[in-house]
Amino acid sequence: MFGYGSLVELLEPLVREGHVFAAVPGRLCGYRRCWGAAMNNWEAGEAEKHFVEPGSDLKPRIRVAYLDIVERTGSTVNGLAIPTDAARLAELDRRELNYSRIDVSKVFRPAISHRVFTYVAIDAARRRCRLETPDAPIHVSRQYVSRVRRAFAALGPDALAEYERTTEPLRFHERDLELRYPHLPTEVAEDA
Repeated sequence: MFGYGSLVELLEPLVREGHVFAAVPGRLCGYRRCWGAAMNNWEAGEAEKHFVEPGSDLKPRIRVAYLDIVERTGSTVNGLAIPTDAARLAELDRRELNYSRIDVSKVFRPAISHRVFTYVAIDAARRRCRLETPDAPIHVSRQYVSRVRRAFAALGPDALAEYERTTEPLRFHERDLELRYPHLPTEVAEDA
């Protein structure tokens, strides 16, 4: 699974039947990273992913934006191909409610012998990201932005600079938000 946002944190290898599969840093050719997906925070139930004000159970009526990728000739997006097995893939699919999984094996560099997938925002999530209204403003979790930047900084000496260069500027206000996601382990509890 190619991560281009917070999934880059998942650097640990996958061990299966005595074999160790390491994460592979790489790029998707023909894509551009943007802040293009959003969820309606007020629609999520308590058993679903949602955000609250830090230190409280108050769920603000906001849209929360996330990273997405869109096709763009001549562009590349850096990130990490994370080894998955059926269990991890199922966890990631449950987590990525606002995304569809697509095969990007042909545009992942360096070429590897395994299939590579990534998540792209569904049309509804992209529409929500364009529908900022006074009663439902769009924000980005400050913690999400920090996690993504830390993950790229840990990926290698130039990875954060490349992330900044290959990501469209953040056009929404950052906000302190506490993620609540009861169904997934902590290691996979943020998007893309």
